[in-house]
Amino acid sequence: MLPRPGAEVRNLYGLDRETLGSVVESLGAKPFHADQIFRWMYGRGKLDPSGWTDLPKPLRSRLLASVAVDAGSVSGRVEAEDGTVKLRVALPGGGAVETVSMVQRGRHTLCLSSQIGCALDCDFCLTGRMGLVRHLGPGEIAGQVALARDELSLAETPFNVVLMGMGEPLHNYDAVLAAHRLLTDPDGFGLSHRRITVSTSGLAPAIERLAGEPRRPRLAVSLNATTDAVRDRLMPVNRKYPIARLREACRAFARRTGESFTFEYVLLEGVNDQDADVTRLARIVRGHPAKLNLIPFNPVPGWLDYRPTERRRVVEIRDRLLELGVPVSIRWSRGAEARAACGQLALLPESTHPRRKR
Repeated sequence: MLPRPGAEVRNLYGLDRETLGSVVESLGAKPFHADQIFRWMYGRGKLDPSGWTDLPKPLRSRLLASVAVDAGSVSGRVEAEDGTVKLRVALPGGGAVETVSMVQRGRHTLCLSSQIGCALDCDFCLTGRMGLVRHLGPGEIAGQVALARDELSLAETPFNVVLMGMGEPLHNYDAVLAAHRLLTDPDGFGLSHRRITVSTSGLAPAIERLAGEPRRPRLAVSLNATTDAVRDRLMPVNRKYPIARLREACRAFARRTGESFTFEYVLLEGVNDQDADVTRLARIVRGHPAKLNLIPFNPVPGWLDYRPTERRRVVEIRDRLLELGVPVSIRWSRGAEARAACGQLALLPESTHPRRKR
């Protein structure tokens, strides 16, 4: 809901209780009205102040005249045969991201983006071709849940949330944790923090910082190589935080929180799927209270030069890891033909195509 033309606009969507309180007080309202607005926006998903019936009419009129309540909008939708849905979300702050809904074995998961593009430039990820355009705000992250919930009629459907879409979540740490607080507030979206997972490419200091949060999402760490030489090539972040430093941060996280976490490993044919890789991978994972997700690479012809490990070999790797005592599962691709699978999000085929590296 937008204010009248020419008015000074502040978007309430994404603000926490304290900031909302300051805004409503500046409009001459009582502090408790901030709690009511909080419930309307996040708990009930109602963004039109004229319908906030427990607020005084004069306050509703002032809100309509002076603020915006904008969670963004769905500007595109693509569906895959396996039931995966990719939504293009036009953001209130400008630009767009992609949000994915997946259903597997009866479990519904929403995959959110935290940035337009990404600065970390992983060589096998299409999003990295975009570079970093900008960070998303807390409302733009949580708003993806609200938009997907309405677009896909999920109000009565339990779902998980993973921040594994466009961007590196821990590079946008403060906004991601603020969105997490909105999503888990009982008067907000009311999700359990155990239903939310943040995936990182390995920002070691941010992993350690996350361990100190009073309430935090679950942690997933993208490993994708077992030697620094290979990981340096695949994931430039490894040049700053090599595998030993990343493992140190993971141990600190587990020690401080008492929580297990997940290692993720994208399989690339001939790059990180050899027998020696499997042996080293088992040694790494067994050194942590962690489980392992094997992820077959999702190709994007014409953009990414890697090939996926053959399905037979993926199963062989899983079985060998099980023999070596590693808790491991395969995360088979979902939504690849809609370019909605892991590593495929990049706003194609818009005019802002990422440029392929030479």
